[in-house]
Amino acid sequence: MVSFLPICLIFFAVHRISAIEVTEESERIVEDAVMRALESLYNPDNLPQNNASSAGERIVMSQQANADSKSAQFTGEVLEEATRTLVQEFGMDILPVANEVINKWKVEEEQENDGNATEVPETRKKRQAVFRIKRQSGGSKKCTTHPSNCNDRFHTTTRSITGHCNNRENPELGKSVSPLRRVLGGAFYADGLGQMRTRSVTGAELPSARLISNVLHDDRNNQVFSANINHLHMIIGQFIAHDVVFIPSSVVFNTKLILLSLIPLLLARNGGQLDCSACNSPQRVSGNCAPIRVSLNDRYFKIPCMRLTRALNGQENFGVRSQIGQNSHFLDLSTVYGSSECEMDSVRSFRDGKLKTFTGLGYTLPPQNFNDTNCQSKAPWVCFTCGDFRNSLHPALIPIHTIFIKEHNRLADLVRSRRRRMSDEEIFQLVRKILIGMWQHIVYNEYLPKYLPQRSLRNFDLQPLRNRVHLGYKPKQDPSISAEFAAAAFRFGHSQARFDFPRLNAAGRPAGNYDLGHDIFYADQNYLSGIGGWEPVMNGMVRLAGMKSDRYFSFGIRNQMFEIRGRNGSGVDLVSVNIQRGRDLGLHPYVMYRQFVGLSPVSKFNDLNTTFSKENINALRSVYSDPMDIDLYTGIMLEENMAGAQLGPTGVFLIAEQFKALKTGDRFFYESSVANTDNFNLDEMNEIRQNVTLAKLICTNMDSINRINTDIFDFRSNQVACSTLPEININTFLR
Repeated sequence: MVSFLPICLIFFAVHRISAIEVTEESERIVEDAVMRALESLYNPDNLPQNNASSAGERIVMSQQANADSKSAQFTGEVLEEATRTLVQEFGMDILPVANEVINKWKVEEEQENDGNATEVPETRKKRQAVFRIKRQSGGSKKCTTHPSNCNDRFHTTTRSITGHCNNRENPELGKSVSPLRRVLGGAFYADGLGQMRTRSVTGAELPSARLISNVLHDDRNNQVFSANINHLHMIIGQFIAHDVVFIPSSVVFNTKLILLSLIPLLLARNGGQLDCSACNSPQRVSGNCAPIRVSLNDRYFKIPCMRLTRALNGQENFGVRSQIGQNSHFLDLSTVYGSSECEMDSVRSFRDGKLKTFTGLGYTLPPQNFNDTNCQSKAPWVCFTCGDFRNSLHPALIPIHTIFIKEHNRLADLVRSRRRRMSDEEIFQLVRKILIGMWQHIVYNEYLPKYLPQRSLRNFDLQPLRNRVHLGYKPKQDPSISAEFAAAAFRFGHSQARFDFPRLNAAGRPAGNYDLGHDIFYADQNYLSGIGGWEPVMNGMVRLAGMKSDRYFSFGIRNQMFEIRGRNGSGVDLVSVNIQRGRDLGLHPYVMYRQFVGLSPVSKFNDLNTTFSKENINALRSVYSDPMDIDLYTGIMLEENMAGAQLGPTGVFLIAEQFKALKTGDRFFYESSVANTDNFNLDEMNEIRQNVTLAKLICTNMDSINRINTDIFDFRSNQVACSTLPEININTFLR
């Protein structure tokens, strides 16, 4: 350390006086740190043992990393390790210099890719592999292409499947496998880099996430239903989340030796799940383990720790750990179409612009997936292939996926009948554009007003327009999903989930039910053709209440997520996971967001009395040592709801802010008109505004019903004949 100190001081002096300049010495030091990181992480002698889940103990996970995300992790882990080396030896001030070195390397790499450089010296190949890796992750087929020209005809007329080139000034903004955004501008880690906070501001240990869940979030079987919101609202919220939020979990590269020339192939085929079940897994298995402590007297889990794998580190520079979104960040039906070329190809029939389906039981389902390693039910009750692989997370998601697949195919048939000369590709892209527009309208016109107050809808400009176009697209707006939205605020919907999912037949009579906790990644409930398949589940969601949005969660949510049938305690507590995930992502404590959104500062628990009930303040005091320790998720869930909303002010702000970003930062948003972009024209916008409702979408694509609720998210609302609802006219879109 001493030998480097004079050089370090020179760097700092240069940094303070003038622009950062990369010198041969600074480049050597940074390259040395990268080489040492590679040696530390991937030397066969340093690899931990038994770090992947064994074949006999299969771990079900909902956030599996794809090849591109694994590539991002490889780069991120090397940079994380190299950052620690540099900081330990030179302090934090060296990081800007180190990042300028990375920028220099990237420019050199681009020149080499263009054929303008001489032969690459052997000494540079290793460190170049670290930064080239994200662009070489494909296996036998390249699933993500990187456009060379965002102003070409395709990117003028068509929303790319990955989100690339949505923003022409910054083509990677909001694309699949790109960083999450931070509302407060940075992360909150114990060491300032990536270490999860484990200590209270008082110096005591932070309470375990499971302890917080047990003390503050256990409904104790006292289910309180919403006075008006149905169960469908929760499911549509989850469908939105699966569209825009996918934070992949860290993997382990199970290889004794990484040959840098074969890294892309290794990452595409490798990267197994980490077994983070043991309390000492962070030391014995991987630093990417973050198990949750369970008390000896826990009423359900009889284990010392509950498994949790940290979100994959996709940092692209020296500095703080950074998480990525694997799906496109835009509201673009990734759930239906996917977020990569491979995912899109897997759901397309390539005939007449239509999507694949399975109709072997006499009704429509998504195509079957016989190779889904996450599926817990076996043949013939296999899971399904959709744009998002979490489609079979629980049986109530499949009805939503199926309705959108059927609507796509219905519209494709209409287009085909009127434009016989259109190709499969032309029909597919036109219908995809229309259906995404319909989806965005449903979200902003029907879903958001059910839990955000009218004042917030106005203030954040979230209300659909009437007979005019939106001119508020902002290329400088980052549309990326915020870590606060993904890991805390939008997870409020978990409190809406019932323990059971009742089925109703077309006449509204009970047709049995199923328990959420017994059916995570089991698909057999959707194969019950004798009672109408998935349609009774949809009827039940529309016509029966969801849970009240509050701090309490149902038994299945708190104890049985990913549980294997017949093995109590083999799953996890989703509330604990949500709290721990916030710490994993480096979310700031709740009180910092509270002040950011305009609420009064907090220094003691009683200062919370403007937005918390006395009962909830006392509850917080019983588990946290100091209000500065309160986790964002728990703070949001304990706030008193705003008038006309299902959430308190902090949660409302974080969600409204995100949907504002998704509107103003999306060049293809359905109401927007942007120069040199083939948006909907005003007639097409009005066709969607006036004639698209979720009720009609459901009616049109279900065989068993002819009446539906007038307010699709209010179980008390009157029912009307499906035939009386307006219907979109496809002719409007055939220019």
